[in-house]
Amino acid sequence: MRRVPRPPAPPTLSSAKAERERAAAAAFYATWDGTAKYGKYSVYKAPDVKEALERAFSNKCAYCESTYGATQPFAVEHYRPKGEVTINGVRTPPGYYWLASDWDNLLPSCTDCNSPRAQELPGIKETAGKANAFPIGSESRRASRPGQEGREDRLLLHPYLDHPEKHLEFVWQTTGIDEGWVRASRNDSGRESRKGQATIKVCALQRRGLVEARRRVVRQLVGHLESLAALKAAIGRHPQDRGLREQFERGVADVATFVAEDAPYTAMTRQVVAAYYDRLFPPD
Repeated sequence: MRRVPRPPAPPTLSSAKAERERAAAAAFYATWDGTAKYGKYSVYKAPDVKEALERAFSNKCAYCESTYGATQPFAVEHYRPKGEVTINGVRTPPGYYWLASDWDNLLPSCTDCNSPRAQELPGIKETAGKANAFPIGSESRRASRPGQEGREDRLLLHPYLDHPEKHLEFVWQTTGIDEGWVRASRNDSGRESRKGQATIKVCALQRRGLVEARRRVVRQLVGHLESLAALKAAIGRHPQDRGLREQFERGVADVATFVAEDAPYTAMTRQVVAAYYDRLFPPD
């Protein structure tokens, strides 16, 4: 996951239809019997909502940064689940019905991050995927009506509200099975980020296929960066060699494609490039 600037809300979400839908849900839950489930939501799936999310996230999943455009449809995912919340393994209504068409609550998600599926994780096979999960620090502070969300200690990272790079770090250049893994970052006292831990678990960010995809990308990137480092050293020995400088410039352009907005796994690739930066561009 990477931080994304909050894009403007699409017009549909402020339309009369959206207001009617929100009012109908509020009226339903005002006299809720504690068991029935309201399911008449459609505004969040409007074409302009999907288009705005695709543009903002460059056709990538908000959680894992896999590109979905060419191979699979994406889901408009509710960051806080609209119908029910899984609490201690139990799907518990009513959920955050008042946020069903709230712009900040809508994110694009791939099938594997969003849906419970059998996944091969490090050392274990289990059903994983966000679905109706929304972990918080204390259940006693979970919101049950509009306006209470601010009291929650939310543990799931949000690309607009958080800086994911402060909570997630990636394993690379180990040549082992852990290359391409993601883990929670540690603070100065050595404690792992709770948000990092929760997001990795809830969205199955350690699933085998995703790790393998990240591994392929990071190995390609490191190969480019090592070539650049060798060229930089050669330029130091032969500063007048124009050909070497041109090769270096082409190599920098190649590396730039790995960290571009529409590239997959940029949270990882930007961490790797940052680690090489001083070698490639030493301070004067």
